[in-house]
Amino acid sequence: MEVVDAVEVTELAGEQALLRQLVHAAFAERLPDVAVMCDFHRGWNGGWRVRASASGKPPLEFAVLRVDQELLAWPIPFPAGWRTRGVAGSLGGRYGVSPHGDVLRLSP
Repeated sequence: MEVVDAVEVTELAGEQALLRQLVHAAFAERLPDVAVMCDFHRGWNGGWRVRASASGKPPLEFAVLRVDQELLAWPIPFPAGWRTRGVAGSLGGRYGVSPHGDVLRLSP
């Protein structure tokens, strides 16, 4: 595991469909067969966010991050139950969070 530099995405440029897939995949790993609705908006710092609502669950906010060429839908705050598996990136990598809040590459 290594700490990586992750930057918030301020320009989506047609990446919404890919980000919806990442959010849906994050939920499907933990809650199979649940319907997820996504709403895109800008955060206070200009970075893109995705507010995801799943049936019967409170909404979860995702920051859109870039690590090198890979996009991430990063849950804010990162749920404790998700820390061991992390989240999948757009190119197949897996990312988690360190105890200090840093983004970690769990697998290439």
